[in-house]
Parts: sequence; C-alpha cells; structure tokens
Amino acid sequence: MKRFILVASFIAAAALGLSAQSSLTKADKLPTVDGSIANGEYQYESSVSGMKVLATLGTDGNLYLAIEAPTSGWVALGVGGKVMNGSRLFFGAMQADKSAFVEKLGRGHFYVDAKDLVVTKWAVKSSESSTTLELVLPASAAVWKGQVNLIFAYSSSPDFTTRHKARGATSLTIN
Repeated sequence: MKRFILVASFIAAAALGLSAQSSLTKADKLPTVDGSIANGEYQYESSVSGMKVLATLGTDGNLYLAIEAPTSGWVALGVGGKVMNGSRLFFGAMQADKSAFVEKLGRGHFYVDAKDLVVTKWAVKSSESSTTLELVLPASAAVWKGQVNLIFAYSSSPDFTTRHKARGATSLTIN
C-alpha cells in the first residue's frame, strides 16, 4: 500500500510539473527582443528536434515568442493551429547579411502573404551554428479558447520558399 501511495504521489507530482511547463500566466518581466536569448528570459522553453521554442505572456497584452535552431537558414514560428493550414506563420532569416522577416498564412501545405500584419516587433540574428527569431504580437492574435497553439520549423536555406528540414508543434495553456 505504501508503495502504491508513493508511486501515485510521484505520478501526480510529475503531472503537475509537466502542466506547469506548458502553461503561461501574465508576467511583468518581458523579454528583450534583440535576436539573442538569455537564460531565464522567457517563461516557457522547450527543445524539439534541436530547436528551442520560447514564450512569455506579458502583462502588456502581448505574446513574446522566440525560436533558435541549428541552421544558417530560415527559422519559423506559427500560431493558430497545430498544422500549417490555417496558421499564421512568421519566418526570419539572414539574407545577404541583412535581417529578413515575413508574415504568411498557411493554406494546406503552402502559404500565402498575410495582408493584415500582426507582429509589432521582431529581431533576427544568425551565427555559424544557429539562427534566432524573436517577435512580439498581441496575445489576442494567438490565444484561442485559453490556448496558444504553436508550430515551428527551420530550413538549411535562408530562402523562405525552401522546404523545412525539421518541424514541431506544441500547445500552451493560458492561466
């Protein structure tokens, strides 16, 4: 019986830990959108397929997102869905030694230009080993039914039309 209680307690503690990692509450401490990610700068951080995905929900009504991937090509984040179709997509890369950024809308397995832009601030930086994109958008453009669905990807090319090399998805609960 003691073993059962110990195992059940461990499982409950692990579940609470997982839940805490995938939720956001409004924070006063806001990330600096400069293309560099400092330790502890964001509320949420996860690693998938070599990519770091980060998020903070600010008390200012904005959602702060970042991605860092092992590439000199483009990196991208998307909000809205768990797949490209129907999601709003944000691409960043260094092109000809200049920061480049575009907003797109997912249509099937492709995307089209977004006419109503929502990102208010962005920064891209690249080194020999990684590319980082940080951006800010109104939380209202990303939160739906108390959740933020994120998709993310990267490519080995800085050309935004090149297919991704790796991708992932996650959902964050807003508390």
